Amino acid sequence: MSLMFVSELIDVCQSIDPVRPSTLREWHKAIRPIAHMKIEDVTKQEALTYRASQLQPRGPLKGNTLKARIATLKGLWNRALDFELITGENPWQKADRKLKYVNRSPEALPWEFYHQYHDDPIFMFLWYTGARLSEVAGLDPENIVMNTEIPYFNFVHQENRMLKNDDSIRKTPIHPQCFQYIPYFKPSKAKEPGRSWSETFRKNLGLPKFTAAHSLRHSFISRCCEVGIHERIQDHLIGHAPQTMTARYGKVSLALLNREIQKL
Repeated sequence: MSLMFVSELIDVCQSIDPVRPSTLREWHKAIRPIAHMKIEDVTKQEALTYRASQLQPRGPLKGNTLKARIATLKGLWNRALDFELITGENPWQKADRKLKYVNRSPEALPWEFYHQYHDDPIFMFLWYTGARLSEVAGLDPENIVMNTEIPYFNFVHQENRMLKNDDSIRKTPIHPQCFQYIPYFKPSKAKEPGRSWSETFRKNLGLPKFTAAHSLRHSFISRCCEVGIHERIQDHLIGHAPQTMTARYGKVSLALLNREIQKL
């Protein structure tokens, strides 16, 4: 068993296999109550103590946030186990059991609602791809591929931002409505691409916190359903892992994706 402190575990994991800044930030938030502890002292009992101490009304966190924090710690420990930095069982494995999760799925709003953003390249790319904001805002211009029969956004891991996971690596056809905005697109150079854009977007439109730019992703999926785009095609377009084993077999061509996206 490692003799390191919990506060050191993040640094070691990050040095072995770096994660994106948002994940790193969540790791640091999650370990705050136990950062001073040694790894070997974090037992299943301590995990339940963490849960009890953090849950409202006695603690600072609501059910949704606490459930997410425990999931974050579970993931961190799994990485450490995979790297053989620690041994034994993951103490966070069932620590979130029976925690109530309230779905905060944002409302899918219509095109007209966003009228003041109809000339914004980032908005247009989000509206016609369903991509995550960081994927678009930090997109390297070299990954906007126009000199081909079917123009496409090449969503891959980049130095300035990582994708959520490898399932998010994909080529998404560029809808013709986006063509005229490509010359005006300027990628964000911030450490967290799109964060300031999202906050301004939220305030300008009076949207709730945590759901602003993500509402465009929900709108995209809703519109895909309305025009009959199959769920498997939607998964490829937005970078979701296939939901069934059958969906993992075979290839979905760029031509097929392009034909389907024209329905929007």
